[in-house]
Amino acid sequence: MKSLSNLYDTGILLSKNSLKYAYSLIPLKWRLGKKFFRELEFLEKSQWWSVQELEQYQNDQLRKLVEHAYNNVPYYNRLFRDNRLSYSDIRTIHDLPKIPLLHKETVKNNLSLFKATNFKPNQMVKLNTSGTTGEPLIFYYNRRMRMLGFNGTFLWRHYGWGGHKVGERRATLSCWTIKGNRNFIYNPVNRLLVLSAYTLKHENAEKYADKMAKYQIEYLDGYPSSIELLTSFLKEKGLKKPPVQLRAIFCWAEYLYDWQRKNIETFWGCKCFDRYGLNERVIWGLECEKHEGLHLISEFGITEFMNDDSDKQFKRIIATSLTNYAMPFIRYETGDVGRLLENKCSCGRNFPLFELGGGRKRNFAIDKDGSYIPIANIDIPNVSDHVSQFQFMQNKKGSLTLSIIKKSTFQDNDL
Repeated sequence: MKSLSNLYDTGILLSKNSLKYAYSLIPLKWRLGKKFFRELEFLEKSQWWSVQELEQYQNDQLRKLVEHAYNNVPYYNRLFRDNRLSYSDIRTIHDLPKIPLLHKETVKNNLSLFKATNFKPNQMVKLNTSGTTGEPLIFYYNRRMRMLGFNGTFLWRHYGWGGHKVGERRATLSCWTIKGNRNFIYNPVNRLLVLSAYTLKHENAEKYADKMAKYQIEYLDGYPSSIELLTSFLKEKGLKKPPVQLRAIFCWAEYLYDWQRKNIETFWGCKCFDRYGLNERVIWGLECEKHEGLHLISEFGITEFMNDDSDKQFKRIIATSLTNYAMPFIRYETGDVGRLLENKCSCGRNFPLFELGGGRKRNFAIDKDGSYIPIANIDIPNVSDHVSQFQFMQNKKGSLTLSIIKKSTFQDNDL
């Protein structure tokens, strides 16, 4: 099963529809493996832990992470020695302020020093931030935790808060580029309908709705701006009711505004479940079925809120990942602001509640025909590692200007 899964992951089977559908018939417990369901079972139980049990778990995981970082990550070994610290000085979450803050620029300038020496290249996966601030960041992540952590069991537990179970049909409307300028592709293995936000236009909105109806989609996730745009297009076309009866909609990558939530929920007849996170995999905030705020996911990371002199209402969000041993981020300055809420969620989970300050705005480019194209997740670092900053500018429909600041290693072929 492992070799078959690896073969599938390489894309060899993707071009063979018959094999793809045959693979989808293999029971989920075999395809996803025992580790996945064991991890998911753990998270289903830990979400009901007491405050003391959650803090004890964080303390245990923090000690392991710090000892690992001290012994295997050159940057942290030097940082601790320069500050006259040993890993044994960090016993609980209350000891974290002894460690200096970590800034994105520090990671960018010392990338090789942040990689754990006891990880082989095939045990790490190269990732990058979306660069919405114009300053993308390249980093590495545990290959195993990429599957079981950020994109795996933690995500599926959140889907469960909206009633979605592993194996049920879902559609995603986000930054997918589909070959042949197609609007969609259906993956029977994951029972996932991929709808491209890049090709969504007023005139083809009904095609998106038809595909959702054809595959009997039960859940939808994606950018709130794109989902709201599809919703508005369908309403403008005179649709009085949605093409399918969705059971929940999961929004991510952007700030979900109240007006967007109202428009989406009114048309589709179900609730939105907000999700906040960073590509750096250091923090996750998830909205539960009670919709009383974002839960800080305690098993995923440790979050601090530090005073910000420029903002009296919100505080700086500092995050420590508990899952990434390949390239640990300890006390990472996220660049976002927020505040803890005093009330406890009525769902009964003891994860702290918080809210974001301001909002993450996704940028759209306007095509020559007037359609909206999301561009914030166009990842320049995937094209070239030799760009330190970039910015898109638009002065007329159908035309974009890309400005870049080159690194000294930039060559003509990077263009």
